[in-house]
Amino acid sequence: MSGEARSASRRRARRANASRRPSAAISLGALLLSAAAAALGAASAMPIYRTPQVWLVAGVGWALASGIVWCGRRWGWGLMTPVALIVAFVAAVVPLAVPGALSTGPAGWVRGLSDGLASVALGWKQLLTLTLPVGSYQAVLVPLLVVTMVTTGAIVALALSGRRTAPFAALPVLVPVLFGVVFGASQVSAPLGLGPLRIQAPKELALWAGACVIGAVWVAWSSGIERRAALRLGRLGQPAERSGGVRRNTAMRALSAAVIAVVALGAGALIAPAVGADRTVPRDSIDPQLVVRQQTSPLASYRSAKRDDEFERTLFTVSGNGTLPTRLRMAVLDDYDGVDFFVDPGGDGRFTRFPSGDPIAEPAEVRIRIDGYRGIWLPVAPPLAEPPAFLGPRASELSDSFYINRGSWAAIAVPGGSGLRAGDEYSARMSTAGDVKPAERPADAKPLIDLERTPQLKRWLDEQRLPADRDGLLEAIDRLRQRGYLSHSLTDGEGERNWIAALAPQYGTRFVPSAGGHSIARIEQLFQQLNEQQAAAGETSDERALVSGIGDDEQFSAAAALIARAMGYDSRVVLGVRLGGERAGVPGVPACAETCTGENLAAWIEVRGDGGDWAPIDASPQVAMPPVTLDRGEQLPEFPTVPEDRNATVADPPSGSSSDSTDPVPDPQRSSFAALWPILKGVGLSALALALLALPLLFVPVAKRLRVRRRRQTAAPEVRALGAWDELVDGYADSGAAPRSRGSRRDIAEELGVPGGDWAAWTVDRAVYAREGIGDAEAEQVWAVVDEALLERRQRIGFWGRTRARFSLRSLLPESRRARARRSRRPRGRNRR
Repeated sequence: MSGEARSASRRRARRANASRRPSAAISLGALLLSAAAAALGAASAMPIYRTPQVWLVAGVGWALASGIVWCGRRWGWGLMTPVALIVAFVAAVVPLAVPGALSTGPAGWVRGLSDGLASVALGWKQLLTLTLPVGSYQAVLVPLLVVTMVTTGAIVALALSGRRTAPFAALPVLVPVLFGVVFGASQVSAPLGLGPLRIQAPKELALWAGACVIGAVWVAWSSGIERRAALRLGRLGQPAERSGGVRRNTAMRALSAAVIAVVALGAGALIAPAVGADRTVPRDSIDPQLVVRQQTSPLASYRSAKRDDEFERTLFTVSGNGTLPTRLRMAVLDDYDGVDFFVDPGGDGRFTRFPSGDPIAEPAEVRIRIDGYRGIWLPVAPPLAEPPAFLGPRASELSDSFYINRGSWAAIAVPGGSGLRAGDEYSARMSTAGDVKPAERPADAKPLIDLERTPQLKRWLDEQRLPADRDGLLEAIDRLRQRGYLSHSLTDGEGERNWIAALAPQYGTRFVPSAGGHSIARIEQLFQQLNEQQAAAGETSDERALVSGIGDDEQFSAAAALIARAMGYDSRVVLGVRLGGERAGVPGVPACAETCTGENLAAWIEVRGDGGDWAPIDASPQVAMPPVTLDRGEQLPEFPTVPEDRNATVADPPSGSSSDSTDPVPDPQRSSFAALWPILKGVGLSALALALLALPLLFVPVAKRLRVRRRRQTAAPEVRALGAWDELVDGYADSGAAPRSRGSRRDIAEELGVPGGDWAAWTVDRAVYAREGIGDAEAEQVWAVVDEALLERRQRIGFWGRTRARFSLRSLLPESRRARARRSRRPRGRNRR
């Protein structure tokens, strides 16, 4: 080809590229439309997050996506545009969407990147399982960043693609608003009153109306932008009638957009009242996947903390920068099956992530370090103002496995299902407010348990003649405690003496055997002892004569909870410790000041009446007055002596006894694997996310290679030569030199400047139209010409040009194949023989 022909070919290619560049008007419109969509998305997502970080994520995500897509369209990046978007997302995901990783150094950055990439696939479900608002907890901002960048990229790409596709850019505008609806709360904004008019869900209605209005305006404007530009060029030469028709068409499009906006607003205003104050959203129907090992009832294992080897062992230490809470609650057991108190999975709440708290009264920073305690329950004083800040080598694992039940305010940590262990540490802002009083009236006028199943409890309550209100409840539980006597064991043998040794010097406590367990049978036995003693004592005013119920917090907390339910109060059993030293505790179960041991572990109950608040009530039995045996009508002496009981009977514990520890024996090999598993899991999820992102990019070169192989291996030489020509045209199109001519193959070869293209075009035309066809040698020679031409083209466009061509989609588009088919069917006359 001559130099003049090549220069002309280059000029035509430059004109073609210039014609594909977006105009200033359409570029500005695309940026404004995408910015409006990002702003609406941020406003819609604000109730989910409630943090200013939302606007930063939306703004930077919009800037990155719109800038990259515009540059890709301006300079013809092709498939490198989504590659650049992915690279920008990877670079921005940690500082924007995982800000908590910035404060932990390079290791935190790596982990934050791993969490951010994994959240592309997994963050959506995590967002649904968290309690709102989620703030910037862990990687919950990643879905918002993904929605913003994908929506912005789609809007700008559609708007800049041409007049036929530009109006469709209005559709992605709805996606960010839809994100806020799908992942938001079921309760909508409060109604707005405008005189006699009452607008339901005004915020949600305004967001949807804004999206619809913006989309309608864009459709009306973008559908005629090229036509208006063309008309402006010839406006001076147009007849007056035609100019008036243009103005009428413009007015009609504007009127259509206004009608669409009014219809959208009217439909929203009519539908919103039917929605009411609540709506159904996915978070209401998806339960979180809480991985917790099957646990025995914590109340059933209460006595194991009172054995000699656990009695003086430090469970955890507590410190703070001021006043400490009065209690630290651990397990909260709100259901009873007649054998054990346990956590009801369908109770007041469910265990969920805890991304953010609420303002609390009398907050204080409390720090807890785990020593000898083993279990999944975290000592906390609810409510919490914010998620705990975990410290130590397992901080990340504990933070990822922390859950809380906002109904009971029980908190757990289940890293690998193994719970807490020595060295774990955390701090949190907890409430130091004192105990609230029970409600004066019960929650229900009728008993909340079947008293026919507990005849001894019913008989005891009838004998007390107490009203079913707050004063009656407190008096009943106080009588239960004063007529009980503390005993932590069935025998005083080896390993069960320390609790007696701790109480005897101060209170003169002596050993009295008691069986463990808190089943209906065991509680009925307790009330039977009380009933028989009261019947034997008769009408006596001496409280010493009524002491007969033997047990500890396990039995007495269960008995107190059943008393509360019998009086119409909701009740639950709580295991924890009291803080403040010995003066703040109860006799027999002292409070701990800083170091909490097995001696300090206690159980109490919480009750709820018609007021809705849960109030704690202690249930530990007294330790100063031992029980005595009375015959019916017998009175105690005025100055009694207490004989030493050396022949206490020994019996096997009944079903439900918890004298043996059920704690699993730790396996060192399994523990090491459990510590390694979160790292392997994070690396695997990150690799999987990168593989999924790269899969579409790897598909294009593989598809092109398979296409070349199929064309080369065709048996018929005529079809093989035609495949070579198609490969030539496709290769030039992918490299940015797509032919504009619809003429013959010779015209295309001349336009593209293909070396040897005239002979190749003539040979392919002969293969298609000549009666005798061509042979294998000529087909192979056509392929050799094509290979040489494409090699020269690749060398000319450089490394980045070859990379864009390798991933370009131009040759795979249906429009390219149809145009090629038309050229093959309608060659010009000079190509025929």
